[in-house]
Amino acid sequence: MKILILFLFVLSFYACREATRVDPIVEDETESDSEINEKYEKESLTTEVDWSNPALIGGASFGNIINVNYKLGEFNELHRLTNSALKSSLTKQDIISKYRSLPLGFDLGFPMNKTEENGMIWLHYAVEINATKKIMRMPIVIEEDTCRLMLLIFENELNQITSR
Repeated sequence: MKILILFLFVLSFYACREATRVDPIVEDETESDSEINEKYEKESLTTEVDWSNPALIGGASFGNIINVNYKLGEFNELHRLTNSALKSSLTKQDIISKYRSLPLGFDLGFPMNKTEENGMIWLHYAVEINATKKIMRMPIVIEEDTCRLMLLIFENELNQITSR
């Protein structure tokens, strides 16, 4: 009886040792999966995003991009997305300080509406500020096939809806 128990005990250790081995077929499958993932990553890195449609840029809207960069403190990126007329009239530090003073950071969904007036695109967002639902309008102009924020007009719009 003792020999049988000893034999079963040794057999169980041997079986546990065998269970830790990697099956070569599974190993080949994971290698091919990693190769597919590498190809997909290379393709996704080279995919260009169309910035000429402010309502939908790579799965987000222009307002979402502005808001996220504001929340993250990426003011250099916000400066890059500012219209060129303002860039030529103000210094980079002045523009960044204007962005820092904006009352942004609330939740934005997708735009409810998109209108065009005098070469300017207005995106309309439903926002909740201080437990009050309001409509925020974001003025955008397309320059060199890229959306640019009209910062001074947007600053006035934000001041109007946050002061009421």
